[in-house]
Amino acid sequence: MIRILNRLIKKHLSKLSADQGVKNFITDIEDVFKQQKEEKEFMERTLTLSFEELNQINASLKDNLAKNRENHRKLEKIVAKQNALFDASTEAVFSFSNDSVIEKVNQAGIEFLNISLDEYDENEVHTCDLFMARIANVDKFNHDIDEIRHNSDARIHGFFDTVDSKHYEYYSVPEVVDGDFIGRVWCCRDITNIRENEALLKHQANHDALTDLPNRVMILDALNHAISLSNRHNTLVGVLFIDLDDFKKINDTAGHHEGDRYLIEFAQRVKSALKNGDIIGRLGGDEFVVIVEGINDVLDIIQINERILALCEKPFYIKDKKYYMSCSVGVGISPDDSVDAEELIRKADMAMYQAKKSGKNTYHFFDDKLDKIALESVLLESQLREAINNDEFILHFQPKFELENGNICGVEALIRWQKTPEQLIYPDDFIPAAEKNGLIRDITYWLLEKACKTMVSWQNTSMANIPMSLNISALDFSDLNFTTQVISLIDQYQIDSSLLEFELTESIFFDDIVQVQQTIATLKSRKIKISIDDFGTGFSSFAYLRDIDIDYLKIDRSFVQNFHQDRKSHAIVKSIIDVGINLGVEVVAEGVESELEMNLLAAEGCHIGQGYFMSKPVNEKALCTFIEQRL
Repeated sequence: MIRILNRLIKKHLSKLSADQGVKNFITDIEDVFKQQKEEKEFMERTLTLSFEELNQINASLKDNLAKNRENHRKLEKIVAKQNALFDASTEAVFSFSNDSVIEKVNQAGIEFLNISLDEYDENEVHTCDLFMARIANVDKFNHDIDEIRHNSDARIHGFFDTVDSKHYEYYSVPEVVDGDFIGRVWCCRDITNIRENEALLKHQANHDALTDLPNRVMILDALNHAISLSNRHNTLVGVLFIDLDDFKKINDTAGHHEGDRYLIEFAQRVKSALKNGDIIGRLGGDEFVVIVEGINDVLDIIQINERILALCEKPFYIKDKKYYMSCSVGVGISPDDSVDAEELIRKADMAMYQAKKSGKNTYHFFDDKLDKIALESVLLESQLREAINNDEFILHFQPKFELENGNICGVEALIRWQKTPEQLIYPDDFIPAAEKNGLIRDITYWLLEKACKTMVSWQNTSMANIPMSLNISALDFSDLNFTTQVISLIDQYQIDSSLLEFELTESIFFDDIVQVQQTIATLKSRKIKISIDDFGTGFSSFAYLRDIDIDYLKIDRSFVQNFHQDRKSHAIVKSIIDVGINLGVEVVAEGVESELEMNLLAAEGCHIGQGYFMSKPVNEKALCTFIEQRL
């Protein structure tokens, strides 16, 4: 540019080129152009440098961007895997904010809440109430997790049951960011199958594989528990050691498989003969143990023994072949024989061997005194059966009197057992045993038929039209066939049933009051009178007096005897009389022993009396004489 300018100056200003001013002007212009050239070169160098730096920066940015994109893809993969793992987990996982709002829940958590994914709207606010609604015992759960209310950093672990009977194990840890608590994560694992498997393993460890009965381990545990309870309640525990007689012949003739079937059936038969709460277990082979708790009377054990022995009277069928088997039973009683479970079983085992020596198909008590009671009970039962078959029972009669005028108004027929011509046994000595062994029904039928025959024989005599009362067992009264038998006998002997009176104890009302009402209604339809015997000695509920139709209340002799000397007994007697009068039923006092008692009872409004002062129970001949003398 300067060279071009010089040529132009020389061409057009050649005449002035020597002029110093022009020279200076040209020099300045050259300087300006030089400076401009230098600045241009500087700018060019600067621009070149900046472009290279920008290229470098751009390249660096592109590299960083590529790396960021790669990191983002890696993070996306990590999050995707975490979400997949989160949802794939069989544990229910919940993330709660610090204000107890569910922020995140996996698929298992949705299923835990017992709702569908569509029902769970993530845009809605779901609080911990949704979670708590699934827990069965909320109060216990709140108690278990109370620590996290006082310590947000607490890590807790425990168990809970859901409302649909599932079992869960839970873990809970805090969510903390830069030291700040932002929420809590709960992981809940369904352990229902684990618990069930544990229960199964425990069951298998404590039960016999063949019969599924408790094995020796569980028997000892149950027996120790029973002994401990009996000590607190002052009751007895009975252990029955049962061994099958000649069981080997089944295995030898039918094979072990059929022998196993027999053991299972025998176990089921014994189980059916026990009451709720009694336990039967298998020690092994053909040996079984029965634990009987809450015994107050050894006769209860005798009754169970008899039922078990009777089970073998029914044949067992193995491969269509009939087998009759028996068993021998040894009995140990706690605390009499031992308070140690192992020792008690050992003594019952010893007693069982004694039963084997006695001829098998029987039972034996370890204690000689108890064994004597058992033998006496067996003997008594056998003798009672013979007495029924041989018609060894008789009736005695005790007259009843109207206290107002002294007239005879009826007789109570009392059964006696004429065991020998010289030995007369009273009801208290054989009726309880008859009730326990099931013979009471036969005895009651004898009583009813004998009463009907007697009333027929009294027709056209001085004892005609005298009402007769009979004591009826609560067991008979609960028998659905009882009224049928009564009506059948009345019709058979054509007696006036309005002369019959049944005396019932209060125990008949302990069970089914509706059945009692129906039975009484049936009897009343035939004009049979109903009396409540021994009133005041039972539970004496006014409810049954309201709900049933009775004709008489009998005051028990324990209140009548010396009631004139005992203020409390006098108050009870007067109260019963007042109750009877207010209910419109007649009151009978039994056990009247003196004229003073008779007069005081009459003064209090009692209607009828019976007792030794008036007449002892007498036989039919003496009764006839007594009545004829009073006519």
